[in-house]
Amino acid sequence: MPIDFAEFTTIITFLGCMCAVVQMSTGYYAAYMLAKPALLTTDKVLSRAHRSFGDFATVLFLLGLFNGINSLVSAVRIGEPPLELGSLSFNIHTWISIPLVVIFAWKAWLSYFDKPKLYKKRRWLGPAMFGVWAFTWITAAISYYLRTLPSNPQHPPPSFLLPYSLMAVQLTLPFVFGGLIGWRILENYKKSQGE
Repeated sequence: MPIDFAEFTTIITFLGCMCAVVQMSTGYYAAYMLAKPALLTTDKVLSRAHRSFGDFATVLFLLGLFNGINSLVSAVRIGEPPLELGSLSFNIHTWISIPLVVIFAWKAWLSYFDKPKLYKKRRWLGPAMFGVWAFTWITAAISYYLRTLPSNPQHPPPSFLLPYSLMAVQLTLPFVFGGLIGWRILENYKKSQGE
């Protein structure tokens, strides 16, 4: 079954948001519930999960960003995909995403190259990155679905994502799946601590 490029990109965003939910659940648990953010680097279960899902989210964000930049340049240069400046969903997703890339770049730089500064900013930078992912997923999915409607058929109906009639369910799935994975990781952590 062939997959449309726009659906593929939306699936990448889905997976990135799911990874961000897992990372947020481990980070929130260690830093806020236990008030021991050092566990994210010292505990085998929490640090491995937090780091792994953060790495996946970073790669997926870069893939989506690469596609978004290419699509925007192509829209400006040749009109394919269409540059829909009159579309609210296009404008919200596209233009608000630009400053969000700065948050992503800052967080990624600190994560990989300057950990001490990251730990000083952990109180807001981790949740801010989760907000970037949530915004990116929700606006990308809505924008995608609005372009699959019969009244605006820029993309074929989804092959792998849920159909438009179930868009609200689709929007919640990365949060549900990520939450379940995060819950399982936290259960493993508790078990490793003998709780």
